Amino acid sequence: MLTEFKVLSHEESPYDLGKKLWDLIDALESRYESSDMSTITHNERFLAPIWHPIKSEFESIDFKKFFPNKNQYPLELFCRVLCYELLQVSGYAANTVFHQLRDFTHLVNSSAWGNILCAERNQLFSLFSALEPEALTNFAQTRLAKGLGITSCGFKFLNQLHAVKNTKGVEIFLTGLSLPWQEQEVSLENWIGQQREIAGVTHEKGFYAPLPFENVSSIVKHALPIVLEHHDALVSFFDEFKALDNSNNWSSIKVKKSSASVLDLVEKYKDTFELIEPIRYLAYPKSARPVIQRQWFTGLLKLVQSACVWIIELTTGLRNIDMRNLVIGCCVPSKRMEDMWWLVSDIKKTKNRIVIPVGEPTYKAAKLLESARYYFDSDFLIVNNRQQTKSSTSGRAYTDEERGYIRTSSSLNTLLKILPDRYNFSIATIADDDADATAHCVRATLAGYVAENSNVAILILKRLFGHSNALMPNEYIYRNPLVIRKRQELQLKLINSMAKDMAHAVAHSEVSGRNGEALLKGAANIKAEIEREMRLENRSLTEMELFQNIEERLTQIFLDDMINGETYALLTPMAVICNRACNNTSDSPCAAQSNNKDRISVGVKKAITDALSTLPNPAQCVGVSCPDALLGKKW
Repeated sequence: MLTEFKVLSHEESPYDLGKKLWDLIDALESRYESSDMSTITHNERFLAPIWHPIKSEFESIDFKKFFPNKNQYPLELFCRVLCYELLQVSGYAANTVFHQLRDFTHLVNSSAWGNILCAERNQLFSLFSALEPEALTNFAQTRLAKGLGITSCGFKFLNQLHAVKNTKGVEIFLTGLSLPWQEQEVSLENWIGQQREIAGVTHEKGFYAPLPFENVSSIVKHALPIVLEHHDALVSFFDEFKALDNSNNWSSIKVKKSSASVLDLVEKYKDTFELIEPIRYLAYPKSARPVIQRQWFTGLLKLVQSACVWIIELTTGLRNIDMRNLVIGCCVPSKRMEDMWWLVSDIKKTKNRIVIPVGEPTYKAAKLLESARYYFDSDFLIVNNRQQTKSSTSGRAYTDEERGYIRTSSSLNTLLKILPDRYNFSIATIADDDADATAHCVRATLAGYVAENSNVAILILKRLFGHSNALMPNEYIYRNPLVIRKRQELQLKLINSMAKDMAHAVAHSEVSGRNGEALLKGAANIKAEIEREMRLENRSLTEMELFQNIEERLTQIFLDDMINGETYALLTPMAVICNRACNNTSDSPCAAQSNNKDRISVGVKKAITDALSTLPNPAQCVGVSCPDALLGKKW
């Protein structure tokens, strides 16, 4: 039960004020100490020294490591409260919150913090109102000056205080809090960008480079036979191997590898293995029965898993963490459509479930992964290939639900490398450093292919990738090198075609309109110039050669104007080419009416907009009556 405390006299001693602040801390502790943590941690209490998050890359959160000093308890408690509210109430992902908490401790351990919410028992401590915006700015500039860099995570944790500002028992600690980006009325990301700019630190937004087509082709060439051609044989082998002694994992290979039943089973599928991973035997005396190498078993298992993961990644573009959280039975056949299956994935980042239509290769890859597994009793589709019963860092025993779970993104990326390493082909991306592809690079590759081949790529990617808005699909498209290159190729192809059409029409006097008349005069000057050059060289041209020369020169002129952005060269709905100069600042006939309405609505004079460049509006094209319109016979 929270108790309301009031300061009745400003002349109270520091001890009295400190006692009241600690009473508030005690009340806050009492309110949260019995909170339900079942969806956040593994049976830990709210005040436990260490939290073990559920399904998180953070195996443990050691608050005593983050806040080692005893006088930091008020701050530690406040951070626990903020973590709980963000996870339990606001629905943030555990990885996001704990990354922010970890980076926030860098700020706490700096001089900028000033011991806010830090004091011995019953001593007076400063509230968040004592956090000076200038101190935060100085902290950011100091780190940049030392070459340490700054990220938004630590500041985001501080920025998240707005999530609890109205929580009873918390608001008094946040009264008077002022953050520099709030004072400037800009976003946190913009403020961080300002700090980098002031410090002269260039920071390019990272992008996962896609794979070139030839590398994707190599992946498909080697993965598809395993998933499609050898699917039935591999499933039968793995199922029969499991049935040998009904063990729940492959750790019993040490015992099984020398048994006659294992040898007979492996040699039963020898023809299949010769095409995938030839059987390797140990060197034993000739009189003894052959013994299969244990490494061959695990190598086969990893190779099959790698091929299946590649096929699922290339057809769904799932994030690394979402791939690791796929469960058995996630891919089911459609009840209405033949040769179509649905892959169901719970997206961790956006907390929603997406259903992706997939083909037979993806379905068979998922079914093969249900058999090709180290932990037979794990619910996860892609399982860890090491027997892990407890955490290597905290020593906590894993629950049945966690058995076989791949906890780190690097483990899945390592699994992806098994297939190319076995068949000796590259999975380098188009990045300058030739880095090997990760799961997210495959996501960028798929986005590039969709964008290259669809006019509604943003809508497709929004649905396929489970994005909550169109901003992220737009990022995948317009910053994707594959898409940029394809767009440039299409633009250059279109420009070349239009320049040739315009040059041919002008050279043969097949144009009209006021712009056409001007171009015909220009063509006449070019013709006279060519004839003058021929006389000086004492050469003559046939009429066909003359027209060809005129056309070539006009084509080059038009190309230069388009590529250099000197003319718009747009084909409008009125079947004319808008040949308007880009440096023309006056209103075009097609945009004059809408521009006038805009000026009236905002109260801007025409003299001001006439000094600025205004774009034409092809949708309202007025046709040949426009002085910039070129009408040609062909179009």
